[in-house]
Amino acid sequence: MRVRFPRRGHLRDASHQVTADTFGPAVGKLELAQAARAAGWMAELEVSGRDGRWRADVLASTATRRRVALEAQLASITAAEIRARTQRMGADGVRAYWFSDRSRIPWLGAVPSVRLVREGQDLVAVEPMARFTGDYWAPEPFIPLAEFVARVLTSRFVSHAPRTPQRHVARPVTRLWAHPKCVLAEAKKLADEEKRQRAAQEERERTEWRGFARQEAAFAERTARADPDRAALARHSARLPGIEQAIAQAADMYLTRVTVGWSVGDSRYSSGVPLVNDDGTLLAVFDPLPLVGPCPGFLLDVGLPMIFPTEERRQRFEEHRATSERLRRQARAEALADDE
Repeated sequence: MRVRFPRRGHLRDASHQVTADTFGPAVGKLELAQAARAAGWMAELEVSGRDGRWRADVLASTATRRRVALEAQLASITAAEIRARTQRMGADGVRAYWFSDRSRIPWLGAVPSVRLVREGQDLVAVEPMARFTGDYWAPEPFIPLAEFVARVLTSRFVSHAPRTPQRHVARPVTRLWAHPKCVLAEAKKLADEEKRQRAAQEERERTEWRGFARQEAAFAERTARADPDRAALARHSARLPGIEQAIAQAADMYLTRVTVGWSVGDSRYSSGVPLVNDDGTLLAVFDPLPLVGPCPGFLLDVGLPMIFPTEERRQRFEEHRATSERLRRQARAEALADDE
C-alpha cells in the first residue's frame, strides 16, 4: 500500500499559484536536502531566484557554484508548464530535477524527473532509470532516494533522451536516467549502425557504377571490332614491354584465353591497354597511368585488376587513384550536406 505524504498549501511563483504539496515541508523536501548534503553538497530549502521568477524547494550547490534545484512536485501540472519552469531556472544557471510520488505522472520524462514510492520510512526511486543492453534500454532496479540523488549530483546518472527502443518498461519516456557509459554505448552503437548503413549504400552504388563501367567497356570493344583499322593498333600494343607477362597473369586469373582489346587507345583506359577474352569482355587493364589530373572515374568504377610492369608504376597509379577517391568522397559529402 502506498503511503500518501502530508499535504500543505503554499503560495509559489506565478506558475505554481496555490498548490497542494504532498511531499510536505518536513518530509519530502527535508529528505531531498539530506540526500544532497549526504552527497557532499550544500542544501537550502525554499530558495527564490533573484528576480522572483522561480523558487526551488531545495537548492543544492557546491563551492564551485554549481546549482541544482530538487523539486518536489505532486500537484497537477502540464508537461508544457513544467518545461517552462525548468527553462526559467536553467536561464539562471540552475538545473532543475523533479520528484513525484504520483502513480501517474503525465510529465514524467518530459523534463529530468523521477517517480518515487515509499517503502516503510524510506523513499525509493522507481522510474525512469535504465541501462543500455547493447540493443535497447532496460529498467534499472529501484534504489533509495539518497543513492539516486547522489548518483545524479555526482554525474553517475545523467538525464538522457534515448534514441533506441525502451523495453520491459511501464511506459516509454522522452528522457530517462542513465550512467554516462550507457549513453556513450548507445551513441557508439548508433554511430556503428550509421557507418554500416553508409558502407552498404556505398557498396550498392559501387555495384551500380561497376555495372555501368563494364557496359561501357563492352560497348567500346564492340564498336572497335567493327573497325578493321583498330586491329593493327591492337597488334602493336601486344608488343609493348611487359604485356606478355600481363596477358599470362590475366589468363591465370580467369582460366581463359586473353588478348589485347581492339578498344585500346580509348581515353577511359587512361593510356592503359584493355585485356579481353575472346568475347571481348574486359578482364583487366595493363599499365594505366594518368599523365595529368585525377584517375578517370571508369578505372575507379570498373572493379577489375590493374596490372603494371613495375612496382614504381603501380605506386604512381595508386597515388592518382587515392586523389580521385578523395575528391569523389568530398563531392559526395557536399552533395549530402546540400540535401540536408
